[in-house]
Amino acid sequence: MSTSQTAVIEKDNDFPANLRTRGCPVCNYVIKTARDFFAHWQYALASDEAAQESFATELGFCPRHAWQLHSMSSPWGESIGLSALTEKIAHALANTECDETASSNVHKIPRLRENCRICAMLKDAEAAYVERLATFISEEKGAQLYKRSGGLCLPHLARMFAVVSNPVRKFLLTTASRRFEQVTQQMRNYAAKREALRRDLISADEEDASLRALVHLVGAEDYCAP
Repeated sequence: MSTSQTAVIEKDNDFPANLRTRGCPVCNYVIKTARDFFAHWQYALASDEAAQESFATELGFCPRHAWQLHSMSSPWGESIGLSALTEKIAHALANTECDETASSNVHKIPRLRENCRICAMLKDAEAAYVERLATFISEEKGAQLYKRSGGLCLPHLARMFAVVSNPVRKFLLTTASRRFEQVTQQMRNYAAKREALRRDLISADEEDASLRALVHLVGAEDYCAP
């Protein structure tokens, strides 16, 4: 393993730093993993014929990850990278029978989450990270750091419950409940101060309370967005 790979792994497992986020650490990890992949892949698609052929053979990615790749690609690189795929699609459509099977055959062409390589990769990375974080939180030092953090979003809290013991589940539930009580009060304080024209008294926690509430309810925007 190279020095750079070791450094990346150590950074991914730096849970004290990861828990300092005001969002969900698991969402952040999955988003970073995706962005790192696309940063490499958009370059590969623009310069590597093998990558272009592989992408075409797989019929691309699901809609969500196709748009994420687009957001990190240039029009020039995307024009090169997608051409093998669009050529393959053109041939597939030309060879599709014009009968009652046409609808289902064309429907099968785009990748769905069930057969998207990126979805599978991120699912595995997410599951592994949740397990490592669960091990960290199950120890006293990790539990104390987690207690002072913003905690997990509800979707990832549910996944954490599958890999921890009952005492840890109780701790996580209690911590999450307190965090939602806290953010509820912060949102109410923010609204009251805005209504009373006392904006100068709004704290930083109150300012972004609604955003943090949304993240912890449903997950980070870049994690959930189609």
